[in-house]
Amino acid sequence: MRAMRVVGVALIFGIVLGCTGNAADNQAAEDRPRHRVVECLHVIDIVSDELLGEFYSAHGMDGGFIALPSGQLQLGRSGPEGSGFEDYRFAKFGLLVRRAQQASLEIVKAPGGAFLDYGQGEFGTADALTAGPCDSHGPACEAGSAEYVGGWPCGADRGEWIVWAGGIWVDAPGCVELLASSDDEEIPVQLPVGTSCT
Repeated sequence: MRAMRVVGVALIFGIVLGCTGNAADNQAAEDRPRHRVVECLHVIDIVSDELLGEFYSAHGMDGGFIALPSGQLQLGRSGPEGSGFEDYRFAKFGLLVRRAQQASLEIVKAPGGAFLDYGQGEFGTADALTAGPCDSHGPACEAGSAEYVGGWPCGADRGEWIVWAGGIWVDAPGCVELLASSDDEEIPVQLPVGTSCT
């Protein structure tokens, strides 16, 4: 009888460990960035190098793989009611990725809570995102043509940079440190959100 109790206790202990996992594994899962893939279907525009102008700076070799705002971002609306992020404010900016490349963007450090919000779908947090590459020529503009793809900007072959709408949510203004990466390149970028990076 005693042997059965020992076996029973060992079995229950094994099940508990199997269900809860190792505390270090759980902590490692919590430490990983929450990641979102931004789909090509959610592209809102295509722009040329000339249109980057004074408002966006390209980052990376050979003309860059990602372009981000070069000036201070303004804080706008508050988080949705009932979301748990009512104290957060949104700073809107387009995410520009060179159309033939894949780029990743990750929040490395922020003065408080911060997360990226791009693509469509339900409101949610993402510390990191990946976007591109997207079709380099795009569909024809005529809705009845065989090449037409609904949801894609008309004349998508007119520029080098694919644009997604979105931005960053923060619970305090400050300088947000990002890491932009593509292939073998990793570039630290500072994003002034509601204040300057000085």
